[in-house]
Amino acid sequence: MTTRQLAKAVGVTQAAVVDAERTEAKGAITLTTLQRYAAALGCELTYALVPKRPLQEVVEVSRECAHKSVDVPFQQCRSGYPRYGRKIDQEEASERAHST
Repeated sequence: MTTRQLAKAVGVTQAAVVDAERTEAKGAITLTTLQRYAAALGCELTYALVPKRPLQEVVEVSRECAHKSVDVPFQQCRSGYPRYGRKIDQEEASERAHST
């Protein structure tokens, strides 16, 4: 598809298409602009955050963290992933320590 054809489909000038291409190349294009161009191309824009670590590792670490006791509102498990929790009393901490 030429820039002229895309401009017509989006409803902008050919110069606006060229500007959008430059903005996208710089990593500064907005999601609104991408959605508009996707719609004009008959596409759906999908925006995703993908973990840098393998998904299985993320799941295992989350499971590990969920089973550990927490004595401060925020801490990091040994893997480096952050976790949030609640304060527990001495009796609950003792029970958890003896159950593992």
